Amino acid sequence: MLPAPTTTSRSTTGLLETGATSWAPSAAAAPHHPSPPPDACGGQLTGLSGEITSPRYPESYPNDAECRWNIGGAGGSGLLTLVFADFQVEGGQGCGFDYVALFDGPTTAAPRLGRYCGNTRPPRTVSSTPHLLLLFKSDFNIGGRGFKAHFYSAARGDDRNFSSPRYPNFYPNNLKCQWSIQLPPGYRVKVFFLDMELEGRSSLTGGCDYDHLAAFDGGTEDGSLLGRWCGWESLAPITSRSNQLLLVLHTDRNTAKRGFSIAYMRQVCSSSRRVQDAHAPRRA
Repeated sequence: MLPAPTTTSRSTTGLLETGATSWAPSAAAAPHHPSPPPDACGGQLTGLSGEITSPRYPESYPNDAECRWNIGGAGGSGLLTLVFADFQVEGGQGCGFDYVALFDGPTTAAPRLGRYCGNTRPPRTVSSTPHLLLLFKSDFNIGGRGFKAHFYSAARGDDRNFSSPRYPNFYPNNLKCQWSIQLPPGYRVKVFFLDMELEGRSSLTGGCDYDHLAAFDGGTEDGSLLGRWCGWESLAPITSRSNQLLLVLHTDRNTAKRGFSIAYMRQVCSSSRRVQDAHAPRRA
């Protein structure tokens, strides 16, 4: 774990390689489709990281759906972490109508890790095996936007996490905090946003003029801007172009929010990228 953040930079080394996600169609999907049709759902996800969405997301999901995503396999041995970036499923006592259920293994016979419905995002879930099953069911009426979730695989303790000061309580005002992540040559940094709530956009400009989080490729703010965020946003993972990434949090003198929680891991560069980096001029 990284130490508590301050206004100075920190550097640490990630430990995990990641790969692309593959999609295997479920039995309901026609095999001749080059990509899954809008209502297709479920399948085998064998990559070391990826994204799962309910059918038709972010539009309302269909009624009478049953989807099973079996995450893991294909030689992977790391534990799986699942984080919901967005969640809106019909609620009800005991989640007896529409729901998402998680199982600590490849089938529903494995121990159940949770059953969720309503508008509250499920907590971050970590499996105890290299397999995780996500089951989504909807009944004959009343739907919702559905869900979007990200997963990644890591051996126990191999991913790294950090958060804004005082998270999940409100962060202080008048801050500039920096987190500098540096990996060995040949790797890139992949960042997952587990939770984020900052002061919202300016009503005048529509921009993140107040509190905001920014990511830069490299070790300084002179690097390429990878993103700048504020408010409550559902963010996809980002990946650096080099072996360094800098995150900077700015807060102003008023209006504080919950802040953010982030996980990151290392991703192997392609062979062509390694050759290019090897011949790039070194900075003085």
